[in-house]
Amino acid sequence: MVHVSNRSIQGMNILLSSWAVVLMVMGITLDEWVELISEDEGIKINHSPWMICCPAVWPEDDLKVVRIMMMSILGLSFLLNLILGMKFTYLIPQNKSIQLFTAILSFSSGILLLWALTLYHNKLKQGQSMHFSSYRITWIMNTAYLNVFFLSVCGILSLLECKLSTSSSTCLNIHTSDTECKESEKSIEGIFVCIINFQEDKVYGLFQAYPATDHFSKRVSD
Repeated sequence: MVHVSNRSIQGMNILLSSWAVVLMVMGITLDEWVELISEDEGIKINHSPWMICCPAVWPEDDLKVVRIMMMSILGLSFLLNLILGMKFTYLIPQNKSIQLFTAILSFSSGILLLWALTLYHNKLKQGQSMHFSSYRITWIMNTAYLNVFFLSVCGILSLLECKLSTSSSTCLNIHTSDTECKESEKSIEGIFVCIINFQEDKVYGLFQAYPATDHFSKRVSD
């Protein structure tokens, strides 16, 4: 059976959340998420959900909601990475509530990112029928889906860490109760030994106070 420690889970969590932040920042700096092909001239124009829509190809600002969602995901990813780093360096307590909070934060960020990407795809399909003839998804879009996987794995690892800490605390309580039981048994045995010694000393004192020979001689003299 493979034993996984809490420190290894925390290290994997930090690694995955850091990669998610790096890929999201890289997606902000690079605009080549999608190549939009114009209807008239066949010109290819790069586009991403972070940039304001190009007036010549996509006049309406239909991606405002997607941009707001992406900015929220970026903030949540930074917060998740910060909490995991502080927990790994013991700056915050490593209790069950923190672990559940990181799991909820990871799953929420992953679900919100998947929702934003799905909405972006729908906007592209709507714009294809009105403003451009076709579009092509590049590798940067695939890294965004990879971020969904990273954030989901972070949530699973946080739940696994919470389960391991709960089981270890249960085992600790069991061992503590066993130790207390053994100590109580020893104390009870000590009390019985003291009582028995006291009774023996009392009987021995009585025999010394009234020897059997003196009692026998008194009866003979009478």
